[in-house]
Amino acid sequence: MQGFDFSRALIGLQVIGAAQVTLEETWEYTGERTAFDRPLSSFQGVAFPLAEADTLLAAARLLCQRTLWLKDAGLEHTKEAAMCKWWAPKTAYDVIHQCLLSHGQCGYLTDRPIEQRLRDVLGLQIGDGTAQIMKLVIARHSVDRQLAP
Repeated sequence: MQGFDFSRALIGLQVIGAAQVTLEETWEYTGERTAFDRPLSSFQGVAFPLAEADTLLAAARLLCQRTLWLKDAGLEHTKEAAMCKWWAPKTAYDVIHQCLLSHGQCGYLTDRPIEQRLRDVLGLQIGDGTAQIMKLVIARHSVDRQLAP
């Protein structure tokens, strides 16, 4: 089970990396692509969701890094690893989905990396335990086992 705690934090970092690259590509794309003689990034409806995505990815990354720090320090980190495993893939999926929408039709083309990353992250939401199992682990480490589901 200790191996799962380690791999769950690494899966979190893996999906965050995929989302970060996609977000950086999307910032670049929206800065270059124009509508109404202005870059897409100048519109709040485009820039604000991307700004939120930047923030969410930073928070998820810190959670994963803290989990690995706890592991390196020899401290209990099962609860935190479970948090990494359900939160980071969900966040990464949401971020990549938003980026795909920001690219419009081109974001969904199968010869482009965005839709592939979206599918990859979706698959990583399942491996090493689903979100429901991770929430069960978190609950069981938060309250007495007889009080948890």
